[in-house]
Amino acid sequence: MPKDPPYPFHLCQPDVEKSCGACCGLYNLHDHSRATLEGFLQERASLFFALGRDPDLSLYRRSLAPPTPANPKLSEAIYNCEFLGFLDREKKRVGCLLHPSLHQGVNLREYSFYGPDLCAGHFCPSFTHLTKLEQEAVLTVLDDWYLYGLVITDIDLVKEFFRHVQDRLGESLHVERLVDSEAREALRAFFRLKEFWKFASTENRLGKYDFSHSEYQIARIEYEKNWKIKPPRFAKILLSLSSAFKTQEDILEAEYLIEEKIKNFTEAYLSASPLF
Repeated sequence: MPKDPPYPFHLCQPDVEKSCGACCGLYNLHDHSRATLEGFLQERASLFFALGRDPDLSLYRRSLAPPTPANPKLSEAIYNCEFLGFLDREKKRVGCLLHPSLHQGVNLREYSFYGPDLCAGHFCPSFTHLTKLEQEAVLTVLDDWYLYGLVITDIDLVKEFFRHVQDRLGESLHVERLVDSEAREALRAFFRLKEFWKFASTENRLGKYDFSHSEYQIARIEYEKNWKIKPPRFAKILLSLSSAFKTQEDILEAEYLIEEKIKNFTEAYLSASPLF
């Protein structure tokens, strides 16, 4: 991390409770469930740290389990870095096993696919597309690597949720109110839909992107073609949740579930202790 980061928060490694490895290909697998990712992150960390202070990186690479055909990459154009693993015994943070902070200042990232300059200098679109308020809200309520990475990189999900909330409030959100436990939990409950959405497609999807073709593209939900209806008010949120609907009743239920989460958060936020 640079001494003077050009953005208000370092979204990759924001604190000791969580981190994000999406740019390193963390979620670039057909099965990117928590259990699957936790398994290979732990395997990599165990293998790497067992090699001691001067790791033999060629031995490390040879020791890794080969990719399984049963769980292919979503996109061949995105590199899945083999040096992404858990950084701590508590399995709270994912990150680069070659980072100089783990090796007494020695930068081993020259052995990575992208090299040290790109790894150190890359900032994902969330740094610039999410406002300071939106970033801080996500950082305040999420405290686990898996959900944090899914949410902080889903720009549409975050921006659309807060747009609907602030339209109802008639004012900008005050992040300070998220110290209230009920407001914080209500926001966390919405974000958990990224992991537990009942209408999520199981076919080559990650958020709003469809990986069914050689190059990924934004998925389409054919509301007018399939059900003769206009896209619903929560269309961007539904797309970010990788939704796939079979019936119009499914769409109505999905809208109800989103509305419930927004309503619950708005009520909890308004009930929180005043700022002054």
